[in-house]
Amino acid sequence: MPRDTQGKFALKNDEHRCVRSLRLTDTTWRALGEEAESLSLTRADYLEQIFRHKPYSLPSNTRIKKEDLLSNTHGGADSQPSNTWQTEQIEQQLTQLTQQHEENTFLLAQIQKFTQVNALEEMRDQILTRLKLGKQAPGYKKAVLALNQFIQLLRDKFPVATDAPLIAENRIPPQSATQE
Repeated sequence: MPRDTQGKFALKNDEHRCVRSLRLTDTTWRALGEEAESLSLTRADYLEQIFRHKPYSLPSNTRIKKEDLLSNTHGGADSQPSNTWQTEQIEQQLTQLTQQHEENTFLLAQIQKFTQVNALEEMRDQILTRLKLGKQAPGYKKAVLALNQFIQLLRDKFPVATDAPLIAENRIPPQSATQE
C-alpha cells in the first residue's frame, strides 16, 4: 500500500472512515502491526481483510457453521448427542478432581507430620532449657539423646492422624522470665 509524504499509509479513496476504538494488549498491538506491515497494510485494513475473507475461522461463541448445525441435528456419523460428550467431560473432570484430592491429602499428611515433628522438637528444646546445664555437660547430652529417642518412638508408633491431639493437649507452656 502506498504511503503519503509523512510516511503514513495513504487512504485508498477519499471516503471518510468511521473510527472505532479497540482495546488490545501491547503484545497483541505489536503483533498486529508487524503482520499488517508485512502485508503492506494498515492495522485497520488488515483487520477488515481478516473479517471479510475468513469469517468462520475466527473463534466465536455465538456463530455456528451451518454444516456443523446440520450434522449435529441430523445425526451425522461422527456426531454424538450433547449429553454424551457432556457426561464424558464431567467424568474426565471428576477423575482429575479425584487425583488432585488424593495428591492434596498426601501433601497435607506430609505437612502435618512435619509440623508435628517441629512441635515435638520445640517441646524438647523447652525442656532442655529448664535443665540449667551447659550444652557440653554429660547430663545435658544424655537428656538430649533420651528426648530424641522418645520423639523417634512417637513418630514410629503413632500415625499422623493420632499425633495431632497428643501434641495439642500436651503442649508445654513457655518458661517465664522470672524462673530463670
